[in-house]
Amino acid sequence: MKKTAGFYLSALSAVLALVCIFLYGSVLYTNSFVRPLLIVNVVISAAILALTVANKPIPGGNLLPLVGAILCMAAVALSIAPMVNTVVFAFMGMNPMSNAQGFLVFAGFGLCAWLLSVIAAFFGLVKKTA
Repeated sequence: MKKTAGFYLSALSAVLALVCIFLYGSVLYTNSFVRPLLIVNVVISAAILALTVANKPIPGGNLLPLVGAILCMAAVALSIAPMVNTVVFAFMGMNPMSNAQGFLVFAGFGLCAWLLSVIAAFFGLVKKTA
């Protein structure tokens, strides 16, 4: 099976999601669902990518980028609510920017992982052979 660009973008998205798991530790106010969503994303991505590398295609494996995109966006969306006041106050100068910096870095990496997953969804993981 020949891998597509979607395979490599999905792998990069999974690595960014793994980085987000560690970056979320520097966020001031957290939501308890964010890390489990990212962990599920990394585990599912790693399993499906490993099966694809081993030439053991699974039905629906090309849906991995879509699943990854949904999980990444859910994690980022759930992380916004606890931090919205801190970020707004930091931009207004009422709080130090260092209070919001960890969240902004986490959200940036999370949105990059989401965007890579969305782009990868258009390619699939492997080329279909006739």
